[in-house]
Amino acid sequence: MKRIAIVLLVLVLAMGMVFAQGKGEKEATGRRTLRISAESWQISKIYLEKAKEIFEKNHPDVDVEIITLADQNVLANYVIDWSKGNTETDLVFLDGGYMAKTYLAQGLIYDFDKELNFFKDFPKSKYQPGALETGVYEGVQVCVPAIYEVYGISLNKKMFQEAGLVDANGEPLPMKTWDDFYKFSEKLTKKDAGGVVTQVGSSIQFGNNLTGIIGGAIVAQKGHITKPDGYTYDFDFPEFVNMVDLWQKGVQNGYISTSTFVDNAGGRNGFKAGQIAMVYEAAGRWMEAIPTIGIENLSLAPIPGGKGTFAFGCQMAIPKASKNADLAMQFIKEGVYSEYVQVNTFTKFGKMSVIKEHFNKALDETPMWKKLSDSMENGVRIPQWQDQAKWLTGLNVIFQEGLVDPKTSARDIVNKMTALSDSLKK
Repeated sequence: MKRIAIVLLVLVLAMGMVFAQGKGEKEATGRRTLRISAESWQISKIYLEKAKEIFEKNHPDVDVEIITLADQNVLANYVIDWSKGNTETDLVFLDGGYMAKTYLAQGLIYDFDKELNFFKDFPKSKYQPGALETGVYEGVQVCVPAIYEVYGISLNKKMFQEAGLVDANGEPLPMKTWDDFYKFSEKLTKKDAGGVVTQVGSSIQFGNNLTGIIGGAIVAQKGHITKPDGYTYDFDFPEFVNMVDLWQKGVQNGYISTSTFVDNAGGRNGFKAGQIAMVYEAAGRWMEAIPTIGIENLSLAPIPGGKGTFAFGCQMAIPKASKNADLAMQFIKEGVYSEYVQVNTFTKFGKMSVIKEHFNKALDETPMWKKLSDSMENGVRIPQWQDQAKWLTGLNVIFQEGLVDPKTSARDIVNKMTALSDSLKK
């Protein structure tokens, strides 16, 4: 009797471990339901409906339900439910890894590596260099990327040709330094007889993506973004101060647009409308301009310095409250990482494939991206701080006030950045 009791106890414990890892939950009908949460743009541009179709075909006993999130703010609500062991979702998409660090700190999401053994049958070598690292927080692989993006400079090639800034083949001359960027911005700017700007030389994303702009500028110069602590931006060096000085001169002379001060999409919209010659922000902007400008009039360039770029990804996380972690992992591998999804999100929207094989296929179909090949080899994520929102808000104030003020020097701006950084929780 004791032996039977022990055997039963072992079986119960084993089943408990299986369910604790999110496996084996079935409905009374014998079917299982996998619930996925994502914003509308993620559903459309990462082809989640197609991923669902692929997965359900492979698993006829599983129904995939896609829940549309209104915006990222909804993700904060999951903390309360997950803390109680409840969840409405089994797989959540996090833009730029938003909330991942908070979830990790409270032990609410799985470690894909050590807890889920995700890479046991899906080797890390399948990923593009740097892509997988975008899902690591505090040294833990709590997310895996669905897609990733990098920063670069989208160019209106026709405007470069008109300004004489092209080589013998009619291709835009390289911008190796920020001095080149400034000089090109000046030459690309047009003013009427009254001095009113009719064509702006360039735009830099001084709005909600300013942290990425700064991170991209640093890594392009130094090959890294942070100091050895892994959190503090390494921006206090002569080339960076010179870059800020050039940005300031460009803004005050009308060569660099300030449209992103008030409208996060101001730069890209001006570029698509043929009013701005080049934009430094997410590198896929050239693709957005194809319908209005034409692919024959577009080009792409790396961030001056060329030693790397800011990379960020749309991350996927699995809550520990889910009983379907096994299905969520399979959905990622079979659906999100399918050739159809990974290639099309890259070639149609510029959301890059994180899987090397699919990345190379997409690259063959859109050779423009090869212009960033070297910098993409060192795509680096910016650090996520506890006071991340205060960091961005503070930077916006420092730059948007300092760039237009003749009495504020570039050195003053960098000193204010240092003071702000020192005052915040990392």
